[in-house]
Amino acid sequence: MRKLTSLALVAVAAFAVSACSSSNKEVEQASEQELFAIGQQHLEYGEYSDATRYLQAVDTRYPGGTYSEQAQLNLIYVAYKTQDYTTALVTADRFLQQHSDSPHTDYVLYMAALTNMSMGDNYIQDLFGIDRSTRETTSMKTAFSNFQTLVQHFPNSQYTPDALTRMAYIKDRLARHELEIAKFYAKRKAWVAVANRVTDMLRLYPDTYSTISALPLMQEAYHEMGLTQLEQQAATLVKANEGKVFKETEKPDEPFLSLPSWLKFGSSEPEKAAE
Repeated sequence: MRKLTSLALVAVAAFAVSACSSSNKEVEQASEQELFAIGQQHLEYGEYSDATRYLQAVDTRYPGGTYSEQAQLNLIYVAYKTQDYTTALVTADRFLQQHSDSPHTDYVLYMAALTNMSMGDNYIQDLFGIDRSTRETTSMKTAFSNFQTLVQHFPNSQYTPDALTRMAYIKDRLARHELEIAKFYAKRKAWVAVANRVTDMLRLYPDTYSTISALPLMQEAYHEMGLTQLEQQAATLVKANEGKVFKETEKPDEPFLSLPSWLKFGSSEPEKAAE
């Protein structure tokens, strides 16, 4: 199993999050297995607040115990489902540090990527029709990096196909964001900034509609700066890409998430997945 101990999962300063219970209600004293089983039962019934309390009790009272790994994985899942994204990312980061050899690292990477993606592309923006390409992109860039790490280190993971689809969507969105910035600079005749922005787009997002659309801005920028040779090179790129057709990249559907089968309630002992 590959070790992944240093990953930029978190796109915000989230480490001040407390691991305390989500409710003031006390969790009774019980064995690790009993607490885990109760937490799992609440989880199966969709009672996320109660599930969190019991799983956190397992995590804090029995660190390194038999059910510690499973409890943390479930807490990541619950935090994502309840849109407690900061907690999901902090727990995912802690999981990778404490369980670097886990056979479920791909699952944690996938959940961290989905979380960062949700932070950068939330339902409020969809509801009010806000063009996501104009929004801040740090979370999306981190999500892309998380998906990329998953694809590179776990090419045969069950989550890799969906990761590739989401990477294409994110790349298209980031390219559109850069195009909007290039247009902004062009309106203000900041030609050096325009040229640098489009150059970066060619390097990072060469196979996107937005990058091809930005090429005339680069040509104009070089013309305004009197850089004849670079202007001619840009004109050649514009001509070479005339009429190029790109498949529209739609926002992926919300993934159907389920916990790995070995985590589900009903087993008295955690099943060890094969490496």
